[in-house]
Amino acid sequence: MASWWGREAYQNPSILTAVDNQLFGEHFPVTNGVDAVRAMYPYIEKELSKGAYLGHMTRHMLGIFQGIPGARQWRRHLSENAHKKGADLVVVEQALEFVTRGE
Repeated sequence: MASWWGREAYQNPSILTAVDNQLFGEHFPVTNGVDAVRAMYPYIEKELSKGAYLGHMTRHMLGIFQGIPGARQWRRHLSENAHKKGADLVVVEQALEFVTRGE
C-alpha cells in the first residue's frame, strides 16, 4: 500500500497539495501546478549554471498536470526538448503554454 501512495504522489503530485493543511494545519503556499513549476525556476537556473541538464530536472515534473487540459502536450514538449544540448527555461516556458492557454 505504501508503494502505491509513493508512486501516485510522484505521478500525480497534486494529491499532496492539501496534506500539510490536513495533517499539520499548515497552509501549502503553492496551490497549482503552474505556480509549482514557476517556483522551481531559481533552482533550475542555478543547476543549469552548474552544468546540469534540464531533462534531469524536468523528468520529475512530467506528472504535475495529470488530468489537466494540455498535460499531454506539456509532457511531450519536455520529453522531446529538455534533453537537447543548451535546453533552458525557455523550453519549460514553452511547455507551460500548453497548460495555461485556458487560464
